[in-house]
Amino acid sequence: MARQARVRRLPPEERRGQIVQAVLDVVAEYGVPEATIARIAKAADVSEGTLYVYFASRKEMLLAALESILSEMYQLIDGTVGPDALSRLRNIEVAHAQQMSAERGLMAYPWFEFIAAGPQIGIRDAVADTHKSAYQHLKKIIEEGQVKGSIRADADADRLAWGFYTVLWAENIACMMGLNEYLDDGHAAHIMGLILNDAAVPAGA
Repeated sequence: MARQARVRRLPPEERRGQIVQAVLDVVAEYGVPEATIARIAKAADVSEGTLYVYFASRKEMLLAALESILSEMYQLIDGTVGPDALSRLRNIEVAHAQQMSAERGLMAYPWFEFIAAGPQIGIRDAVADTHKSAYQHLKKIIEEGQVKGSIRADADADRLAWGFYTVLWAENIACMMGLNEYLDDGHAAHIMGLILNDAAVPAGA
């Protein structure tokens, strides 16, 4: 009699990451309200009981998935370099556009499903906090640029950060809608250029 294949036991962190990815996949396909425990367990290929070994509740699973999206945004922002703050901001936009073009907005789907989730889900404040946190990371780069002289000292750092972030949002939405020309034909880059060129210290100043 053939021996039944044993299910490989994953290290706890790897299993947890597998569940988080399953939550993202389910949220992207069904939306937050319909991201049920049964669907998450099926997507993760584990029992429903196993989910509760790693997370105390469905809400905790959703928050962990939201945190993973924020971590990716941090990696994009903090992992992009440049000779000065203005160049770094330009490179962040290029990296984001390339990511969206390559994935056609795949990672944007769960994030926007989290945004669209009603207040009854109980995660609206957490969703807002992820965007505020990413904005703060951008604002910090801008303020450093003002101190070091690549960005005008009189530029409003808050408005510049939100303006920059708005273009990233638009890139996400365009990819989700299939409006590939917004990125492919350089429209997003043009708008970002207008924002950043306005913030740049004039040559010779």
